[in-house]
Amino acid sequence: MEDIHLAYNDLAGAMFSKPRILGYFRGIEMDPQKELISDVNLSVMRGETICIGGPSGQGKSALLRIIAGLTRPTRGNIYYFGEYIPPEKLTALEVAKRQVGMVFQNGALISNLKVRDNIGLPLRYHKMGTPSEIEDKINMAMDLMRVRDEADLYPHMLSTGMQKRVAIARSWAMDPKLLLMDEPTAGLDNYNRRNLLPLIDNMRTLFKTTILIVTHDLMISKELDCNICFLHRKTLTEPKPFEYWLNSDTDISKELFRDLRTSG
Repeated sequence: MEDIHLAYNDLAGAMFSKPRILGYFRGIEMDPQKELISDVNLSVMRGETICIGGPSGQGKSALLRIIAGLTRPTRGNIYYFGEYIPPEKLTALEVAKRQVGMVFQNGALISNLKVRDNIGLPLRYHKMGTPSEIEDKINMAMDLMRVRDEADLYPHMLSTGMQKRVAIARSWAMDPKLLLMDEPTAGLDNYNRRNLLPLIDNMRTLFKTTILIVTHDLMISKELDCNICFLHRKTLTEPKPFEYWLNSDTDISKELFRDLRTSG
């Protein structure tokens, strides 16, 4: 990403469902030209995992949606594996063609489809192989995320943690080079959280999947041994290791790591 900006009026005009950020501003008069995101730059290496943190309402999910092609930036350039996509062509379909997948916070599973059919839906829609090849990909994705036993269940029959796994399996089945994850541990108890993180890390270790994680759960950065950056004052900080932020004197560290310093 290079010099990415996003004004509130462009966020409100997104073709898809609006990010939660808009909920914070209902009933409040705003200058539509005012920017939510300003001068954001970020480069990610192949196989790297980076977390994006920051207080609620700062535009973290909106930034992820820009990368996914769901929201068009006011200005700026985005390159996918070295390839530039001009703004007029920056759509979810064009981005998906470049093997970029997204896991939404709520999972976004289809309620009337079984687990195996939820995972197979995008594969069949994009005709990614013969029926036999698609079935193999579904099974591999279910095995990776350990949901094979739930293959014939419907989403409402699954726990929140299991729904998250199925959503990740669906994205992974598309063989993404870059996987975007919005709050993957939100709503999970400690048991499900501990089980989910190693499965996410397997994608990086075994398949060199590049992963961007928007999260309030700062410990993810430490447990996945990856850098974390923060959307702060409309822009992104430089990615740094968890220990750097824990021990630094920056405003971000004083605000967001206070409880972690106390517990330590």
